[in-house]
Amino acid sequence: MNFSLLIEAALITVGTFILYFVFTRVLPRLTRKTSSDFDDFLFKSLSEYTFPVGITLLTYVSLKHFELPANIDEAVEIFAVVVFVFLSVRLVNSILVRFLRGLARRSGDEDMQMLIASAMPLLRAIVWALGTLISLQRFGVPMTAVFTAIGGAGLGLAFALKEPVGELFAYVMILLDKPFRVGQFINVGSVWATVEKIGVRSTHLRNLRGEVIVMNNTMLTTTELSNFADMAQRRMVYRIGVTYSTNVDLMRAIPELIGSIIAAEDHVRFDRCHFVEFASSSLNFEIVYYIETKDYSVALNAQQSINLQIMQSFADRGIEFAFPSQTLYFDKTPSEVVS
Repeated sequence: MNFSLLIEAALITVGTFILYFVFTRVLPRLTRKTSSDFDDFLFKSLSEYTFPVGITLLTYVSLKHFELPANIDEAVEIFAVVVFVFLSVRLVNSILVRFLRGLARRSGDEDMQMLIASAMPLLRAIVWALGTLISLQRFGVPMTAVFTAIGGAGLGLAFALKEPVGELFAYVMILLDKPFRVGQFINVGSVWATVEKIGVRSTHLRNLRGEVIVMNNTMLTTTELSNFADMAQRRMVYRIGVTYSTNVDLMRAIPELIGSIIAAEDHVRFDRCHFVEFASSSLNFEIVYYIETKDYSVALNAQQSINLQIMQSFADRGIEFAFPSQTLYFDKTPSEVVS
């Protein structure tokens, strides 16, 4: 028995050193010609686990050659299984993480990199769960009972974690569908803000006043959302009204006056200006022009400059802006009304 133990120990020892030599010396020379560094990482990881696996296997085989009590023999069996599963899970996790990160990096998509980085803890947990199930099966635990317990626990967790899981799926949908990205200006309901951070549970926005607004991802995926980042130009449409005392010559001159003001502004393309309505207290003009910018602040600055110039031009020509008012006409003089 001792002789067979020596042979097995020698084979395991020699095999361990041979594998280590292959992983560290032979295979790396072959992979130097490849453009990817993943194979280098793979062989390096295998070499790091060669000696722990070899030592564990040597210890297990050696103890099996001795007549040990049943409880100790069972403990050795459990120890070997736990160590092998532990090392295997760590190896698989490290290789899986490196592979997915490399895949995301080669894609050049920042959202994909964020998604994979966020999913790493879940993937690691799944691998550990599979390793645990394999260990339990090796120990003779009835898997039917295990799966029943997992099903019951999963049902309870599903109710308890309904909201967090919903937010996680909404986060994944945001990264995959890309309705917005960090740095883009969006409108959700009454909120106009720039996206600062997309988190697993919520998204951080900064509004025009500088305040940070935190919104649940489910709200962003289920609510109508406007994204202004991809707008090559912004169409501005609004009306202004002048008083009914404005004479016809000034009314004819107003469209050309406004058009010249808008055309002189940088990054602005004039479309039209027309007298469109006899309102109850004003004569209304509709103004339409395009601001060729994606920046909301630049668009507001251009609109403000145009509005101020219109006000100044109207003031220079004696054109008055209208405001809601009523003029009452009496058939009799005030004295006649009193009498």
